[in-house]
Amino acid sequence: MNRELQAAVHWRWSRGLLGLLCLCSAFAPAKSAGSTNRSAVAVWDTSARVTTGLGYRDNILRSSISSESSGFFLSSADATFIRLSESGAHFTLFLLGEDTRYFDAPSVDYEQLFSGTAQFATPLGQLDELGAEANYLYQHQILDVSETEVDQRRVLVDGHSFTLRPHWKHTLGRGWAVQLAGTALRQLYGGDLDDYWEAGGRLSVIRSYGHRSELSFGYQSRHLLYDSREQFDSFGVMVPDTSLVYWQQEAGGQWRHHWDKARHWRTTSKLNYMFNRDNGSGYFDYDRVLFSQQLRWAANGWDLKANARFGWYFYETQQIGNERRERSYAALDLRVERRLGKHWLLYTVVEREWNRSNDPLDEYNDWMAGGGVGVEF
Repeated sequence: MNRELQAAVHWRWSRGLLGLLCLCSAFAPAKSAGSTNRSAVAVWDTSARVTTGLGYRDNILRSSISSESSGFFLSSADATFIRLSESGAHFTLFLLGEDTRYFDAPSVDYEQLFSGTAQFATPLGQLDELGAEANYLYQHQILDVSETEVDQRRVLVDGHSFTLRPHWKHTLGRGWAVQLAGTALRQLYGGDLDDYWEAGGRLSVIRSYGHRSELSFGYQSRHLLYDSREQFDSFGVMVPDTSLVYWQQEAGGQWRHHWDKARHWRTTSKLNYMFNRDNGSGYFDYDRVLFSQQLRWAANGWDLKANARFGWYFYETQQIGNERRERSYAALDLRVERRLGKHWLLYTVVEREWNRSNDPLDEYNDWMAGGGVGVEF
């Protein structure tokens, strides 16, 4: 993507986001219920963190053929801005940036990520809430794109995505609520990957209980419309003068539970099933099952997060020899932080990933370990 196009996209997105925030502000109630001429009180809360550290990654390219290993220097920064209004409206802006510099990786000098997310919600009466989320994401990272691509496996992705998610939430009573959300996404890539649009919607049923715990179930449907990718026949041969579209349907649930009143212990479980169908021969059709489990404990200056993620992919048409293509993965990670006084902290992080498939090119293993120091403001 050339600089002129980048500048135009960034300007349009910035202008659209500003318009969205102005519109949301216009709809936000100026006075709280029961007030007379007194304006609603707004409270701002801000926080920021900067961390630096050293680490080592065993398989930077996530490759089964030629792996590269190297030490690295990692720096990251994040900031959160929250505005709470007496009217019940709230606004959150979260910014995150990460930069990884490898010492000895011939194919990849560095990886970068930047994300900016703005969220707004305002009550409409006693039972309804209207809100929206806008997100910008920049990635210069090694990613596994074999889920939806043909010959691509793990590639250095350089891309920008812009997402808007409006939502409406209705409270049913006794801790139950229903939420309807929409998604509009534009993905722009540099290199060999094709740009695409995504549009979809999600319906969720939410149950809140206990110490701010929550159980939710949802269904979503979305379409991915590629700019120039073409369809493939059942033998994996490109069909000229066609346009590729994916239709994805997904159903799943999430259970977030705090196990004590002080909320020191928290677990989050997620399970979902998704099937992808293309608008051609079905060469890209597959079913996917994902499960993840997180454990978090925070008390007395300690903060521990442990995650386990598992995924299984079953392709309908693609063949590996005389078998249908299959792949699966398991990933574990652990992060431990220790606060030192009011502002300083130490952290250590470990990650391990296994990928299995009946296609040897899909298989790879990877691990990473690191640690460092941070400061909060």
